[in-house]
Amino acid sequence: MTIDPSRTENGLHVGTAHSRQAVLLTLHGDLDHDSGEHLLAVADRALSEREGTATVLRLDCRELGAVDSMGLSALLHVHRRAAQDGLFLQLEGIPERLERLLRLTGTYEHFTGYATLGEEIAPEQ
Repeated sequence: MTIDPSRTENGLHVGTAHSRQAVLLTLHGDLDHDSGEHLLAVADRALSEREGTATVLRLDCRELGAVDSMGLSALLHVHRRAAQDGLFLQLEGIPERLERLLRLTGTYEHFTGYATLGEEIAPEQ
């Protein structure tokens, strides 16, 4: 796995790592109006630089803080960008407050249903 330098902007720290199977973004901080564009830029770059035959974009949300409507919009944009490249988007370590937001907005199923960190990644059957 190749690990790229992490980037921090507007209170959101995004770490990136690449392997032949997946691209991993690790999120620390708040995803909101001020930091959504930062996530989009890092995700776009990570997807453009992916190695081999990666089929999954994994977002590790364990250290994600507050997420507002613009943060949710950023996640949906990343989901669309990944799909355009033929990758599944998988949120991992979803904090309770993010899960509540996803369920309230009917978007939970867009981001779940795959293996967790450290497990082989395969679509749910």
